[in-house]
Amino acid sequence: MKRFAIRFLILMSCATAAFAQAWPSKPIRMVVAFPPGGSTDLAARALGEKLAGALGQPVIVDNKPGASGNIGAEFVARSAPDGYTLLMAATSFATSPAFFPKLAWDPVKDFAPVSLVATVPIIVVVNPSVQAATPAELIAYSKANPGKLNLASPGAATLTRLSGEMFKQTAGVDWVTVHYKGGPPAVQDMLAGNAHVMFANISDVISHVKAGKLRAIAVTTAKRSAVAPELPTLAETAVPGFAVATWQAVVAPAGTPREVVQRLNAEIARIVATPEIKERFLGFGTDAAGSTPEELGRFLASEVAMIGKIVRDTGAKID
Repeated sequence: MKRFAIRFLILMSCATAAFAQAWPSKPIRMVVAFPPGGSTDLAARALGEKLAGALGQPVIVDNKPGASGNIGAEFVARSAPDGYTLLMAATSFATSPAFFPKLAWDPVKDFAPVSLVATVPIIVVVNPSVQAATPAELIAYSKANPGKLNLASPGAATLTRLSGEMFKQTAGVDWVTVHYKGGPPAVQDMLAGNAHVMFANISDVISHVKAGKLRAIAVTTAKRSAVAPELPTLAETAVPGFAVATWQAVVAPAGTPREVVQRLNAEIARIVATPEIKERFLGFGTDAAGSTPEELGRFLASEVAMIGKIVRDTGAKID
């Protein structure tokens, strides 16, 4: 029996190696759990185009939006672990466990981490009617006008909403949170003056900031962002230690052959380091980034834990 087990393991190892050498032999599907046009979709298409050239097979972006990203994530979690179905995961991948206790997939157990792809700065913007140009002035203005400012939330289960809730609690300001079905309607109410403060993905608001229709006062990242280097961080101005950012990463179904994950990781690392991709990513508001599979695995686990703590501390719920 012992000899049989050893032989079986050797055969399985050889079969896995042979599969990895033959991979890819057909098109690869990259699932995006959001509608076309957003930063996650744009990143997937830019990366997919370059991956196709490197791997010699088409990389087809497949949008499967709905349920805060859960539909697309579950589809990939239940797909064959053969390297032909990938997920361009975004921050909702780590927020869902905190909001959906009966989630049909686990971001750590059901996926093989491949590589971080980008970080997306969260930018704090105000309607020009708000008399504040810095985080300290926003805090002072809010405390002088308790309950009069509305915080525009692009979705109850988003990290952008949670970063706003975290700021409210940390800074001790009284804002009324108003939930919208996505970034665009939230931005429209910001422009109309019906909402006054928004923690937003920079790609959703940067054009309005440049046009003078919204005023940017800070970013929430630990360090200043290459997307808007002139903006200070909340940590360096008014809330020490404040550091939150959204992100995008490639993951595969758990059990995907290690050799395939390593090949994908090597190609993605090379692609996101090129000046062309860095410039393209900056064009839609993201900072290109990379990681090893192990680094991404640790990062995902830490994000799930951090977001769970924010939800518990702030009492955030899906209304």
